[in-house]
Amino acid sequence: MRKKILVIILALLLIVPIFVGCSNSSTNNNTGNNTSATSGTNNSNNTGSTESKRQIAPDFSWQNADGKIVHLSDLKGKVVLIDFWATWCGPCRMTIPHVEAIYNKFKDKGVVVIGVNLDNQASRQKVEQFIKEKGITYLVISDPNGAVASQYGATSIPRFFFIDKHGRIAKVVVGYNPNMEKTFSDEIEALLKEN
Repeated sequence: MRKKILVIILALLLIVPIFVGCSNSSTNNNTGNNTSATSGTNNSNNTGSTESKRQIAPDFSWQNADGKIVHLSDLKGKVVLIDFWATWCGPCRMTIPHVEAIYNKFKDKGVVVIGVNLDNQASRQKVEQFIKEKGITYLVISDPNGAVASQYGATSIPRFFFIDKHGRIAKVVVGYNPNMEKTFSDEIEALLKEN
């Protein structure tokens, strides 16, 4: 009887993090790979799930491949999926192929996918190698001091933010779900239909 209880407890300890995500308690030390994010201001409205009560997404910026500074707010008119992740997070690693598939499905339909990497500066080369190995083609930026993660309250990862065409947070999803490709696609398609 004790062995059964012990096996159940151990199984739960292994399974729960997959669906809940990884703790990101060290966000203040985080940096990553390709580009570096800088936090901006948070213009917040009332929170809520209806379109009219959505909160404005905190603005942040990064330097693109051409050296131009781009702000999240520059992407108004597009649907944006933001994915906070790290290479050391098992559930994050499981989401990568799904996020890549979503990016490929919607990249020509007015959707931008941004991965915000939370690995520390010492892991920079590891992150770049990880991106190559996993075939990640969507934009990945780093969050040098955890400022962006802090603005978004990303205390556990993976954490996804769906941003509507008006720059407002439409939905937040935490953790890995094996059906995420379908549920995320449904959410993005609904956001694309909004005015």
